[in-house]
Amino acid sequence: MDQEERIIEAVEKKIDDYKHMCGLGFMMRADDPDSRDHIKRIGAHILMAKWGVGPMPGSFVKAVADNNLSEAFGRADSVNTDAVKFYVMLIHNLGYIE
Repeated sequence: MDQEERIIEAVEKKIDDYKHMCGLGFMMRADDPDSRDHIKRIGAHILMAKWGVGPMPGSFVKAVADNNLSEAFGRADSVNTDAVKFYVMLIHNLGYIE
């Protein structure tokens, strides 16, 4: 398993850990398979951008990783708008994964 796969797996576990702390919109998204997959991939890319590993981040991912709230909300799609609190919790509570 490579680093990106390990990060995605860790994000998947955190979705359920944080689901009830991130609001009703996030809870509903976390229970929808397509939205959950989107949140999992974006969360992993945010962590990789924060740690300087992986591909060049997109504008939303970069904004969240850079802690630029207004830019993040301006770039967010509807799923990510509901997941911003989750992404912030990931950044502050999940340590580096090799």
